[in-house]
Amino acid sequence: MDTIREGDWVLIYIDERRIFLTKVEKGKRFESDKGVLKLDTIIGLKYGSKVELSTGTKAYVLSPLFYDFFLKYKRFTQVIYPKDLGFIIFLSGIGSGSKVLEAGVGTGFLTTTLAHIVRPNGKVYAYEIREDFYENALRNLRMSGLLDYVELNQGDVRDAKSRLKDIDAVFFDLSNPWDYLNVAYEVLKPSKPVIVFVPTVNQVEKTVLSLRKHGGFTDIHAYELLLREYQVKEGATRPRPYMIGHTGFIVFARKVLEG
Repeated sequence: MDTIREGDWVLIYIDERRIFLTKVEKGKRFESDKGVLKLDTIIGLKYGSKVELSTGTKAYVLSPLFYDFFLKYKRFTQVIYPKDLGFIIFLSGIGSGSKVLEAGVGTGFLTTTLAHIVRPNGKVYAYEIREDFYENALRNLRMSGLLDYVELNQGDVRDAKSRLKDIDAVFFDLSNPWDYLNVAYEVLKPSKPVIVFVPTVNQVEKTVLSLRKHGGFTDIHAYELLLREYQVKEGATRPRPYMIGHTGFIVFARKVLEG
């Protein structure tokens, strides 16, 4: 839809430090240090319209991108950053219609990304053992509107071995992924990948050595991604003084038939 309706999520962009995600409801007010906006007044406007806050400050009302919801998720755990999410999805080869297994849901960043990619005909089978993480991820998935494409389970991913087959990719965000390699092997289609996200070098080493020892995986790699933004000014374009450096390591491997 090109126009804003009641119940829509909108992004109110004031400047690069003031970007707000809010739901349009009659009688509701958006408030910031730059002024107030009555949300009734934007119903029927086209996305991308310029509006004026109570102080006279100008703002734009934008249609949120998938990425914008991430920034507003309630977080209980360290999250997988978008720079890593994009590469993880690229490595996995999944698309609309894929069936995937995830363990270690946490905040639900990866779960939401997977659901966005596999919809409308695919499914994410996700497992989170902690009840508080499970409940938070459930709230975040509802906010994103992608819960219909996820089967979210509170429990151990080992339970998936007896009920899932022909999975197109497995994703582990666990402290001890090497203990679950047999789960990945049992549920994956031959040649399909398992992708592991871990924060420390010691975990990378143990994961890779365990994959080699298992015998059911090949094409094993470990990666780290860094992201640096530039500030662009005429005659003074340069890197920003900060960057997103180490956030975690990505381990990739493909299932092969033993014997």
